Amino acid sequence: MDADLNQGSPDWGNLASWRRELPAGLGAHLVEWAKHAPERFDKIIALPGYDLSAATRGIASPARDWLTRDIAMLVARFADVANARRIRVAFGVIRTNQCPKFHVDYVHYRLVTTYVGPGTEWVPDHAVTRAALGRPVDCPTDANKDIVKDAAAVRHAVPGEVILMKGARHPDGQGAVHRSPPIEGTGQTRVVLTMSTA
Repeated sequence: MDADLNQGSPDWGNLASWRRELPAGLGAHLVEWAKHAPERFDKIIALPGYDLSAATRGIASPARDWLTRDIAMLVARFADVANARRIRVAFGVIRTNQCPKFHVDYVHYRLVTTYVGPGTEWVPDHAVTRAALGRPVDCPTDANKDIVKDAAAVRHAVPGEVILMKGARHPDGQGAVHRSPPIEGTGQTRVVLTMSTA
């Protein structure tokens, strides 16, 4: 994915992932920061000339310095791939299931990376029953069984891995099917960065 992030018109299907190592000790800094229930950063930014310093407020250095640079690098790469000058950036702590049903985002592109905790779950196209995505189902667990018949097909992103997905509004494809990992009631905490075309 490293090369694909620098191309304006990638041909990687509807999802690409970039596995990378996070700095030693970053997770511990973020877990400590998360204990203070920081407010989630969620803002539409315009490029160039944006300011994301509020996103990492309260995180101890040098973790904050590295994270601020990492987010800026990912914003630049995402903007290049998506050919976007306005991007919605969200960063913060997640302690709920958030999006428990497998779905496709109604955007052109979305980027997700998890710094602490379980990463995004996604499914290769061949294992998805797309006709089941739009069915109204009261229980996400039942819906997921219809959408993904073989649970072994579900892929799990690891901390530091960057997931770049096409969404439902992308003209080239159907969008990547994914969901947030179910963590509610487990005591687990996630620290997640997401970007979307605005």
